[in-house]
Order: sequence, then structure tokens, then C-alpha cells
Amino acid sequence: MKRDIRDFFHGEPQTSVYHGALDTGLLTPRGMKHIIACVEAMVDVFGDSVSLALDCGPGWTLPDAIRFARAVEPLNLLWLEDMLTGDYVPYVNADVYRELTQATSTPIHTGEQIYLRQNFKELIERHAVNVVGPDPCDVGGIAELKWIAEYAHLHGILMAPHGTGNGLLGLAALVQVSATLPPNYIAFELPAGDPAWWYDIVDGLPDPIVRNGKIEVWDRPGMGVEIDPEKARRYLLDEDAAFFD
Repeated sequence: MKRDIRDFFHGEPQTSVYHGALDTGLLTPRGMKHIIACVEAMVDVFGDSVSLALDCGPGWTLPDAIRFARAVEPLNLLWLEDMLTGDYVPYVNADVYRELTQATSTPIHTGEQIYLRQNFKELIERHAVNVVGPDPCDVGGIAELKWIAEYAHLHGILMAPHGTGNGLLGLAALVQVSATLPPNYIAFELPAGDPAWWYDIVDGLPDPIVRNGKIEVWDRPGMGVEIDPEKARRYLLDEDAAFFD
């Protein structure tokens, strides 16, 4: 939007390849109206049968984040994610997130690139967000993610793990750990096989994987999936031809 909508914000869009709004200033009235109209259009299509969650950043200014979060309160969104920091940002401004969270009834979410439980401590203890979303590959593993979920549950914070870029092995990890989480668990972001031949070389996943928005937890050792070496060999680079030997 910042590049395609004229006078979207007070500034000039930069050439960043990232989807965040890190190079924007304050939104113009036109920009704010456009974003709100887009969300309203999605809610009109979904009706009340689907809960809509939005990945929003990072890079909003705090005043714009508060204005937007308040404007969409009547839409009952599931959450607004990473508005201030998040993707591509190696720190968390828990005090600023707390100000945003306290200013709106729309749930606020962050946490996908935070490393280790210690760096979730301030977010959780200060109730700086309503939802945390650690990624098993970024946070330090599935045991670390489970600890954070338990600690968040003690503080009334909800849990929605990240994982969209983790591939099919990451998907298996998320299914296993999410099945052990306390009642504060909402859902996880679904990883996919990319490139598509990953679905040919990983055995053990259900087919289809998702039925009616849910995944049945399989009952096999470990994460319950395996890479088939014979199928995988055809996709190896020449210099990696002996990888499975």
C-alpha cells in the first residue's frame, strides 16, 4: 500500500524488499481510510464464520497504531500482529507495546522473531501484548516454545505460534508442541512445503493435512515424519550427491 496508494503516508517509500512499513512516517487521512476500508471489505466477505487476524508491520508509529486499532474495534478482529516491532527487528519495545495494548480492545500480538524465553519475560509480565507468537525455529526449539506458552498462561496472555517459513519439518514440530499447550493456545500459522517437491520427500503427514481448519495429531515416534532418502536424492545438487550415503 505504501508504494501503490498515492499520498498514503507523509514521506517517500524506500526500496526495501521487506513487507513491513519501516520506512513510513505518519499515515495521511487517505492512507488510514484506505486500510480501514480494506479490513471492512474482508470482514464483509467472511461474515461471522471466520475470525480475521492481521499481520500489520512492523514499523507503524504509535499514534497511527492506536488510531487504527481503535477504528477496527467494532470488527472483532482476532489480533493485530507486529505493528511496532516484529519481522526484521532484533529487539522488542515492550513499554511501547504496552501503551498500544492498553489503548484499545483489539488484541495485540507479537513475538515471531524473539529468541529465548528470557526475551519474552517483559512482554508477558508487564502485559505488554494480549497474544505472543514465538516461532520454534527462532525461539530456540519446541521445549522453549512450550515454556513460554505455560508462562504466558499464568499471566492471562494468549498463544498463537508463528512458523510460516519453516517448511514441512517445522509444520510437524508445531503440530506436536501445540498439542501439548495449555488452554491459552489459539492456533498456529501454517507452514507449507516450498518448493512443492517437499511434499514428495516427507513421509508421515496426513493427506489432506488440514480438514475444516484442524490437523489431526498423528501417533508416531518423534515428530512423526521422515525424509525419504531415495525420493530426495533427485533434488540434490551435484556437490551434495553423497548427502544420504
